[in-house]
Amino acid sequence: MANFGNIRPPFRTLCLIVVLSICIQVEISSEIADETPQSVRNTSEKTAALQALADEVNTVRSLVIKGNASFSEQQIRALMQTDVWSIYDEARLEADFEAIIRFYQEKGYQFARIVEAQNYVKKFEDGIYLGFEIDEGIIGKITVSGNTNTRENVILRELLFQVGDVYIEEDKTESERILRQKTYIGSANIVPQWDASLEAVALHVNITDLWSLRGAFDPLPLVNPEGGKFLVAGTDFNLFGSGHFTQFRYEGVIEREEKTRHFIRGRYQMPRLLNSYWNFDGEFAQRLEGNTWTSFLERPQYVFLLERPQYSLKSRWSARLQASELNNLRRWYENGVKTDIFEQNRQTASGTILRYFGGRRRQHYIGLWAESQRSRHALIESYGESKATPSNRDINLVGITVGRKRVAYYKTRFFRKMGQEEDFFTGSQYALSIGYASPLYGSDMAESYTRIVGISAWSRGEHILSTTLIDLSTYFTTRIERPKIQLQTSWYYIDVFKTGNDIYTVDKGFRKKGFFDFHQTLVAQFITEMQFGWSGEDQVILGSDNGLRGYDPQQFNGEKMMLMRIESRTLCGGDFFSKIDGALGAVATFIVKPFIKRSVKVGLVLSATAFADVGYIWNGKRTFQLSEPKRSVGFGLRGSFSRVSGPSIFRIGLAFPLDIPSASTFEPQFFYGFNQAF
Repeated sequence: MANFGNIRPPFRTLCLIVVLSICIQVEISSEIADETPQSVRNTSEKTAALQALADEVNTVRSLVIKGNASFSEQQIRALMQTDVWSIYDEARLEADFEAIIRFYQEKGYQFARIVEAQNYVKKFEDGIYLGFEIDEGIIGKITVSGNTNTRENVILRELLFQVGDVYIEEDKTESERILRQKTYIGSANIVPQWDASLEAVALHVNITDLWSLRGAFDPLPLVNPEGGKFLVAGTDFNLFGSGHFTQFRYEGVIEREEKTRHFIRGRYQMPRLLNSYWNFDGEFAQRLEGNTWTSFLERPQYVFLLERPQYSLKSRWSARLQASELNNLRRWYENGVKTDIFEQNRQTASGTILRYFGGRRRQHYIGLWAESQRSRHALIESYGESKATPSNRDINLVGITVGRKRVAYYKTRFFRKMGQEEDFFTGSQYALSIGYASPLYGSDMAESYTRIVGISAWSRGEHILSTTLIDLSTYFTTRIERPKIQLQTSWYYIDVFKTGNDIYTVDKGFRKKGFFDFHQTLVAQFITEMQFGWSGEDQVILGSDNGLRGYDPQQFNGEKMMLMRIESRTLCGGDFFSKIDGALGAVATFIVKPFIKRSVKVGLVLSATAFADVGYIWNGKRTFQLSEPKRSVGFGLRGSFSRVSGPSIFRIGLAFPLDIPSASTFEPQFFYGFNQAF
């Protein structure tokens, strides 16, 4: 057996060496471990410090926005990603500028831009300071053309902007509409352009001036044994190019078995009184019965109107003051036969003020009004028994009106005018008025008054337009008294043959499309008027005066009526009608040549018409009978001198009444009229 006792000391030494080696290795590893993380930490901290310093240098410390007069700074900042305390990024700022410009253009600021020369990016040790300026599109120049008669300042004052204002597309559209509403302007077009030399917007206003001086002559009593109205009138719709209206008018009313009545009337309208938005309208009339002129003080007839309309949809209020005194002869009919003649003296005075809320598209309004009515009746002649018992009344009302409207227009031609640009209302408007009359302020009795008016219109594409009016009014005490209902709806089927509605325009004349050129439109209209409890006080008339062509003006009477009218209109154009228009213009130029050197264009536009009318009339004792219509058919011409100021629609034609009991044959009736839009 071996003896291991001799090897103990070396083993102990070996173990000690191993232990010492392990300790030295652990110490060395520990030292290495302690030294390496410190280096890494130092590098990370330096990197973080450098990044923090860079962020601090690129941090937006200030953002200044200038030029935003139309929108608040909060609205502009809401469009941007760049803001105070954000990190500046050039690409992001460019995207912000694009968003701002897009926002402005969507709001109608067509020429809005960021002024590059005013931008700045300033870098300092504590951050970046930004600033930029918005040019919303300032108007630098406005020019006018086409105003051969109208003064330039008259055109400029109608615009909703002037040099130095911001150009807005809605202001331009509404300004064109305001100009077209003037009776002495046939068309209006405003063209905006960016003028690099001005660094601003340049506007060019192009209008078509109409011939403003016109006369009227109606010799009907000389050719009609039944009498009628003899008329001589002179009118200037644009006196000396000022936009003022003046008229002198003589009327001689001749009716069988009545004294001849003569009227001399003078009228003057002054828009934009003293360069304000107030309009003045005054009319005075003097009457002659038989051969004796009535005294000026004994029977004055006048109308005075002072009005501040809602000139623009941006206007926040409107007001109206009116006073009048009229003396009229009021006739009463029974079964189409005149039974009584009353002289009516009617004095009225009224005032209204309205306050509007909302934007251009949708508005609400509320207003206060007061109205005074005084009517007196004196029986002049009586031809037989009748139910006529008109009352002498003193009605003084005070009230309130609330309403809302949605505003929209469709620009077209050939409905109410011929060739001139029209703005067809396609929105809606509803109003409720409530009033109260009391003996405390001069009324002959205590009563309340309510009226509801609604207008609704719409369009379907470019081929159908329609408008509807509903008007309900009534007085009431302990019960409803004397209510009236009026309803009117019109439908226009445009361009049935799809030939286009540009066959004639006042600024270009007839289009060049062959020897003949036709344009077709179909129009339908329904009208009703109903009275309840007005027996002896008032009556409804049905005849040629209110649309039933082919019958006498007061052929039928009652308390309620309905009327349906359908008319086909074929507008005539082409070289043939262009030559007729040119020939008439040459004649007119020759006539006025001693006074005016420039040529005259009359703008004759003709439309061939075919129509059918159906009416009903009844009262409380005689109920409505569907089998008893009043019908007529006919044809004729509808035309206009579209280059002449004012309403100038005229009609001539033949109408065939189909339901006259005494007529044994198909007898036509010749008719003509002026200023009849339908």
